[in-house]
Formats: sequence, structure tokens, C-alpha cells
Amino acid sequence: MTKPALDLADSLLWGNGFPDAVFTELRATSPVYHQELTAAVREQVQREFWVCTTHADITRVHRDHETFTATEGPLIQEVDLFATYTAITNLDPPDHTRRRRTISRAFTPRAVAKLEEGIRRRAHDMVGRLLFAGGGEFVDVAAGLPISVIGDIVGIPEQDRAHVMGLIQTVLKLAAAGIGMPEGDDLIPFLEVFQYASELTAEKRRNPVDDIWSVLCTAQIEDDDGSTFQLPANELEIFFFILSLAGSDTTRNALCDGLRAFVANPDQIDRYRKDPTVRRSAVDEVIRYATPITFWVRGATRDVTLSGVEIPKGARVVTMLRSGNRDEQVFDSPFAFDISREPNPHVSFGGGGAHHCLGAMLARAEIRAVLDELLLNTSAIEVGEPVVQHPSLISNMTVFESLPVTLIR
Repeated sequence: MTKPALDLADSLLWGNGFPDAVFTELRATSPVYHQELTAAVREQVQREFWVCTTHADITRVHRDHETFTATEGPLIQEVDLFATYTAITNLDPPDHTRRRRTISRAFTPRAVAKLEEGIRRRAHDMVGRLLFAGGGEFVDVAAGLPISVIGDIVGIPEQDRAHVMGLIQTVLKLAAAGIGMPEGDDLIPFLEVFQYASELTAEKRRNPVDDIWSVLCTAQIEDDDGSTFQLPANELEIFFFILSLAGSDTTRNALCDGLRAFVANPDQIDRYRKDPTVRRSAVDEVIRYATPITFWVRGATRDVTLSGVEIPKGARVVTMLRSGNRDEQVFDSPFAFDISREPNPHVSFGGGGAHHCLGAMLARAEIRAVLDELLLNTSAIEVGEPVVQHPSLISNMTVFESLPVTLIR
């Protein structure tokens, strides 16, 4: 294979969104691409890295935690805002397994089923306000629903939710801008989220109630030697931060990108309205098509070969999820938006392995609820020009700040 002369840190590549054409070429010519340390790479992420572009290599990396450790963190750059925190996303088994076993109680099929009535009620109310007004700001729904549901899960008092949602939106905007280590005024909303998490944790430990945050705050986790321990406060704080950001941004991005895809493909709207059997598969097609998280990062624990490329021990390995979700070897017409696509083995939730997304079922329920309310109660939908922070090597997510819509019943 001929290796293309390419610098993935070139800002021009990312200016208009994810560079699909570039990664289509890489899948064909350099499925595992070694990004050398150019001046731009040094400035943005400080070190060389290897990028997996195919579905097969991405799933292999994510399912082999012994060879590819999660302790490198979710981003490429070495700057780690949370160096003093232990995050479940950055742990390998067995430490990860012990914590996940407790946390996953909030995301079992039974737990999500209990939440579904509330999800649909909130979606009905939020979309209903847009319908009554003939349109408005769709981001208010796409971001508002998941943060409300997270509030239900962790027991955020109703009177605090608008404040917490505002903080999360500010943090998402700053994170998407690729600010690296925030300083000065940029640091304030980050600190306020952690402060709120600290106060909520202390309250739940003093007065536990019937919600998952009380369970996490009071749970006794068994260690290898049979002893038990409680999750330390700083670990709970970083999990609150991750849950709030990941839980709101991923659904927001999927819904906004998904709505734009539907409007660009009106035959798919018509199909959704007329054929109830495709509505379930439509949700996963929205998630594949949007790929809310662009990439994850792992570290090689030993010398390893992927697609004929030697990766040295200690290397940073980037799994480019968006590229995997456009892999021609796995998906027929991968750039088409097809709500009847089955099977749909997308890697948006991680592609399996220990770190497969805890909230996958919850995200599906939220997206389905909004799509039903929006598509089944309108005769026409128009979307305006979005205001969006695109992903880059510094930020692995898209953040929709605005997506105006016009709705006709």
C-alpha cells in the first residue's frame, strides 16, 4: 500500500466537519495510519499517534483491553484536565469491571424500561412546545431531554436542573473549541460542575434516597482480597461530569444530525411515518450516521501489528469511529442514510469490549421518543443553518449550539 502524504493536524482538513473523503482514502491505502510528529501535531497534541480507520481494527482494539489500555484517556493530547481524578472511562479490568458492575444498575433493560414513560412524556412536552409555536430552537429539545433524564437518574432536584444544564452547555462549547487546559474564566464552569457534583454526593451520602446517585454514593464495592470500599468523592465527581457531558452531547448530536439527515432524505421521513417496522432500525441508523463521538484513544501495552503496520509499545492508538461507521467492507452504501439498514453493526457505542457505552439503551430510548413525536406529528419539517462546533484532533465531539426548525402539522 502507498502511504499518502497527509498531516491529520492540518486545521484545513477539519474546517467544514469530519473529513470523510480523507478517511475513505485512508481505509483504502493506509487502514492504520502513522501520524508522524509534524509541527502542527506537536502544537496540538504533542506526540505521534496511529489511527485505526477500519471497522475491523477498531473493534479489535476496543475488545482487547490487555493489548490496548484505556488509561491513555479519551483524547489524543497529553494535557489531562482530570489528572487528579480516577475516571471509569480511563480504567481497565478488573478495576473498571468492579465499578461498572455497580454503575450499570442505572442502565439495565429493566431500569431503562422504568424510565421510558418519563422519557416519552418529556419528549411529548418539549416537542409539543415547538409544534405549538410552529418551530423554534431544536437544540432545546435535543439537549434538554437527555439532561432532564440524567437529572432523573442521579436525582438532581428540579430547581437545580436549569442551572446544571447551563453549566454543561457552556462546558461542551469550551471543550468542542479545543481549549486544552482551561484557564481563567474558561475554568469557572468546569469547577462549578465539579462543585455541584461534590455537594450532590455529600447530600446523597447524608440522606440517601431511591436514585442511582444514592446507590453509587453508598455502595460497598468488593476488592480482589474480599475487602470492600466506597467510591471516593473525586471519582464520583468525575463520573458525574462524564455522565452529564457524554449523556447530553451524544444524544444532542445524534438528534440534530439525524434530523438534518431526515430532512435531506424526505423519502426516509415518509417511510418512518408509514412503516412502524423500520422505526427501531431508524434509531441505530441515526446513531451510525451521526457518530456522536468521533474517536477514542487507547495505548499499546506491547508491540503489536494491525493491518500489517507495526505499532510500538507505549504508542497512542486512535480509533476513528466515524471512519469505521463508513467502512465499505461492512456497510452497503455507507454514506447513504437508510433507516431500514439491518444489520447495523456500527461502532458509535464503542464496538463492544469492556467500555461499550453504558447508556446505549438509554440513548436509543431518548432518540426514538423524539423522532416519534417529531416525525409522526408533522406534515413538513424545515431546518435552518446550524451553529456547530466541529470535531478535530483536539476535540472528539461535535457540539450543535443551534439548529432552528420550522414545523408544520
